[in-house]
Amino acid sequence: MQPARFASVLVLLMAQAAVAQPPGIVVPDWALPDSPTHKQVAPPPDFHRDPVTVNRPIGIFENQSDVGAALVPGDASYDAADHSYTITSAGYNIWYTRDEFRYLWKKMSGDVSLAASISWPDPAGFGDRKAALVIRAGLNDDAVEVLAAQHGAGMVHLARREVANTRIKDMEYRVGSRGGLLGGATPDSLVGLHASRIGIEKKGDTFQLWISWQGEAMHPEGAPVTLHIDGPFYVGIGFASHLAATLSAAKLSNVVLENRAGRVH
Repeated sequence: MQPARFASVLVLLMAQAAVAQPPGIVVPDWALPDSPTHKQVAPPPDFHRDPVTVNRPIGIFENQSDVGAALVPGDASYDAADHSYTITSAGYNIWYTRDEFRYLWKKMSGDVSLAASISWPDPAGFGDRKAALVIRAGLNDDAVEVLAAQHGAGMVHLARREVANTRIKDMEYRVGSRGGLLGGATPDSLVGLHASRIGIEKKGDTFQLWISWQGEAMHPEGAPVTLHIDGPFYVGIGFASHLAATLSAAKLSNVVLENRAGRVH
């Protein structure tokens, strides 16, 4: 896509988001996404919102919460036929020093295998939206965490917040004719291409990203990261629209969650 066309599309998406935004809600400048006229920055270091937990079990998960209490509440539904969850959420990001996303979770300890296939009910939605497999020390918006996420534009990353209220670090991968491409912007020719399935494995203090790029068997992708999270911790799936006050959705299907390593598939 040519730069001028990309800018026009992004401006249109932001205009549509502004129209969809509920009346009376004010989005702070730092929470607005990147655009040709705006640079997204980290939230103020002292800005936090308590999580909102709805006390509603869903599928294999004990409960669900709006981590970071996005300006518009999220929701989720479950289809037992294909073990799929459709998560609806606003939320400016899962990034920087704090997160905003709808989170379906279960408390666990020990080793974990978690995997899902991700699709988008609105294929033309915002490119930076994120569906994620998340292991967190708590429900606070700045909690220590490790996550494997897929973006609407196709990029997959393994990310972690090593200390509460500090910026996330990540390793990024993109699908291409020769497999994952590390780092940098997504080339125009790859925008819209997605992994078939992603997973995360916790084995002790080691966390490994798993991927099937084109329907092949799941396999480790890239180097693992090491982080200690005391149990019990929270394990689950989540989604953020990357638009602070605009709802969007992701579908996570054939979700696998086991309390041991070596079971990502």
